[in-house]
Order: sequence, then C-alpha cells, then structure tokens
Amino acid sequence: MTGVRAVALLAVSVLAWTQLAFCGPDLNPIADYCSLFRQMSREDRRALRSAVQAVQSLSSLVAQAKWGRLPEYANMTQQLEAWLAGNKTIVQQRDTSGKALSCLSSRLDRMAFQSRPMFSIMLNYFKSMATSCGGSGMGCEAVVNVDNPHEADEWAAVTLQSKGFVVPVFSSNVHETRGYNRAAKVARGKLLVVWQDDQIAPESPKWVHDLVKVFDAYPQLAIIGMNTYRLCKHLEGTNRWGAPDYWLPDPKTGVRWTYAQNVDFAPLVVRAVAYSALGGLDEGFSRSGDCGIWGDWELCNRAWMDGWQTGFMFMEGRQGDGHAGGTHTGGNAEKCWGRQQLVTSSGFTKRYGTQLLQDELCGKVWDLNMRSFTLADPNDPKKCPYGSEGLTRFANCTKPA
Repeated sequence: MTGVRAVALLAVSVLAWTQLAFCGPDLNPIADYCSLFRQMSREDRRALRSAVQAVQSLSSLVAQAKWGRLPEYANMTQQLEAWLAGNKTIVQQRDTSGKALSCLSSRLDRMAFQSRPMFSIMLNYFKSMATSCGGSGMGCEAVVNVDNPHEADEWAAVTLQSKGFVVPVFSSNVHETRGYNRAAKVARGKLLVVWQDDQIAPESPKWVHDLVKVFDAYPQLAIIGMNTYRLCKHLEGTNRWGAPDYWLPDPKTGVRWTYAQNVDFAPLVVRAVAYSALGGLDEGFSRSGDCGIWGDWELCNRAWMDGWQTGFMFMEGRQGDGHAGGTHTGGNAEKCWGRQQLVTSSGFTKRYGTQLLQDELCGKVWDLNMRSFTLADPNDPKKCPYGSEGLTRFANCTKPA
C-alpha cells in the first residue's frame, strides 16, 4: 500500500468513526407490509423467525442433497424433507398472512446453512486432530492461530497436505486470549473447541458424538469443559477432575456429564452462537502475548449472567505430549501463574465475587443437577457431590420439590 493510499484510508476511517453514533438501520422498515409481526409477543416472533430460518436452510439442504452435492446427507433426504414439512406447517399455523418468509428473513442464521463443519478446533499451535475429530463424520476443521509468522511456508505446506482441514491464521505473539478470539472469527463450525498445543486427542471420536448429543438436547447449554471443573466456585477447595460418576448417565442422551459453575481450559467447547453473543474471551484482562488464565472462568460466569448454562464432560483417552506447556516453564511460569493470575483473578472478583451472587450461582447449578440427573448410589452419602461428605460444601443431594 502506498503512503498516499494509507493516509486517505486513515482519513476516511476517522471520519466514519466520528459519525458512528448516527449510523444504523431504520428500526421501522416496510412499516405497513410487516406490521403484523411487530404486534406479536417477543416469544411468538422468535419462534416464527426460527421456523422461517429452518425452512430456508432445510430447503437448501434438500435441494443440494438431491443433486448429490452433500454426500454426508445422501441417506437423510427423507428425514430432511420431513423436518422441512414440519417447519412449513409451523410457519403456516403462525402466519396466516403469508408474509413471514419475507418479513422475518432480515437476520440470517448462518449456522443453519451447509456446508459448515460441526466442529472448529481452535489452537494456538497445531497437533493433528484429523483422526479424532476429522474421522467422526461430523465435519471438522482445525483453525490454528500461528503466533510465529516466519513459519508461513511450513504452514502453507501443512494446509495443502491436510486438504483444507488445517486453516492457519497468522499473527505475531498475540497469544492466548486474542489468539482464540481471532480464530473464532475465522471458524465456520457450529461448536468451537478451544484446544491447547500440548494435548493429544484420543483416537476414538466418541467424544465428538457425545458433545453433539448433549448440545442438541440442551439448547441453553453454551459451554462444556473437558479438563477440570467446579460445581460451586467459592465452596470448593480445589478443582474436580475425571468423569462425574456420582450421576448416572443423562437419560436424554445416554452421556455422563454434569452442570458446573466453572470449567477450565482446555479442551473447552463453546456453542458458536453463544461465543459470538457473549463477545468471546475478555481481552481487557491481559496484554498481547500474555496467557489467558482465569479467562475460562470469566467466560463461564458471563454465560450464566446472560442466561446460558455451563457443563462438564470428561474426555476419555486425552493425553499430554510429555512436555511442560509454555506457561509452566522458566520466566513464563511466573508471568502467567504469578502476575497474570493476580491481575485477572482480581478483575474476576470485582466483577462476580460477591457472596450473594456466588451463592445464587451455586444454587442454580445445584438445582439443575438435582432435577436433571440421578445419583449413581443414593445409599452412599460419600457418593453425593454436595454436602458435608462431598467435595462441595454446599447443599445436599435431596431432590428439590
């Protein structure tokens, strides 16, 4: 870019910035034609909009499947047509005017359209996920924030060799929080998996299928952690690890998991629409190049505050690569686990640390768990995750009325 062009672009950018407050769409467009839908309750309008979006996306899927352009849907044509017919019925029942397909199409649900992968694995470096996730049949991509741009030639070769499975995003030492946020903007998956470079995925793709089952069955669930977790942050002395085998498998999905107040990096899986709605990880707690410690808990608490839910599911077979992570060695350890932990934990406490709020969040998680799951051994008080015998010094395992 020449100097003249750079200056001109800067001038236009500054001018646009000074007028941002006055920009925006007309909040009452096509007033007569679409007036019916503004008179609906917010819940009815949302339900109708969802059905309209489903009709549009399913129409696209059915057409592409019939033309053989989506081989993964080749055996699902009848099911897709049934879903399409069901959503068309909803639209017809709720909209006698026949105008909904026009008036409620102003906001596209990008996640409803193919061909988008189910999973986007977001890494700040790369070790192959092709077998574990790529072999699941779900559609996966690995979006890698490459913090070392001098490796561009090597990453171009990896991208070519992987046939598009690896999607590199080049930066320069933006590191954890900014790296994941940047990767999320490029990712096309419906579920975003925060993955770290010292982890090796299990060969079996069972974890991928289990995640889809749980996210499909629980639409308010925004985050599932797969590392460590707490049911109640301020009343547990340490993080929990391993499968939550105090519950029987979830009767809706057959998967063993639990609601949790906080879950840790990584892996940590976030519904893409929730990640976008929540604004991603908070970059205000760290400088470029710093680790993202406490950013996971902050995101979880922000999700709870916004009406979303957080859970935990253990990933069987995940291993480390045998080497200490970059934030656990040399001066980086003190920078991350000393200074940065102090900075971010202090910010977290100011934002969410009041006893009243923490008690309510613990109570909400407890209520969801007790209503959703059944104790694996109700006769053994030590198998209850709550109360005086459990790790969580909060409540008990008596089901709420």
